[in-house]
Amino acid sequence: MKSIVIFGTFAQRQIFSTQHSALLPYQPAKISTETGGSTTHLVNIFLDMDWQTHLMTKLGNDIASLTCQNDLEQKGCFVYAKQEDIPLTRETVIRTLNHEYVLSLYDFVSDFSVDDDLPLSAIAHCDFGILNEHNEKFIEVLFRRTPNVKWIFNHTFPNANLLRTVHGVLLNESEFNVMNKGYTLELMGLMITSIGVRWLIVLMDNGDIMYYTSKADDTFAGIDNYGANEEKRNDFLLSLLEKLKEKEIEEAILDFELKLR
Repeated sequence: MKSIVIFGTFAQRQIFSTQHSALLPYQPAKISTETGGSTTHLVNIFLDMDWQTHLMTKLGNDIASLTCQNDLEQKGCFVYAKQEDIPLTRETVIRTLNHEYVLSLYDFVSDFSVDDDLPLSAIAHCDFGILNEHNEKFIEVLFRRTPNVKWIFNHTFPNANLLRTVHGVLLNESEFNVMNKGYTLELMGLMITSIGVRWLIVLMDNGDIMYYTSKADDTFAGIDNYGANEEKRNDFLLSLLEKLKEKEIEEAILDFELKLR
């Protein structure tokens, strides 16, 4: 059975949805709420495809956090939770036809640290791991305790001293522009794949998908703007890992590109 561990936190979201393709002054919107957020969606889509799915998470001190945990455990997810004495993370989101914007994030549940004493031996067998963590000391311990997991950074970029043990990096164009330290995309792709990262994929604002590996690099047009909406991005990540379980990254990308033609 394919297996994955996901690091992430739940969120209580207030969502403003508009039928326009861009943000306009004084446009009407529908308001809704959502508990769980991107982490819940990501876990659910892997569960739906029969992956053995593990979640390392920090919970708030409220019923909403426990509800998210219980719902996923009932679906078969292995949840390893550490509770903090603050409410569940809250987000304000604006969704247009083409984009999703997280406008604010507060009551922030912190990253993991080496003091959290997580049961890392329980995830050491996993095929893949998805990270959006920033605590370098914790990540070093995590990598050392799980040497066989293929770790993928999603939404963020690891520090240079961690690159040799990172399998892949997935960013959208805006994230890359914030984290590139002045390097072009082409140069960044060349640098990190020569160090040891197996692949870098950047989901562009125009819908293109740019990828860099130690053996190839290319750009192809996607059928959707995967980088502009979290659920579409998660779907892309699932499709990619479904292929990577059996194929090398170059073959997986080629299959994905042919599928979109």
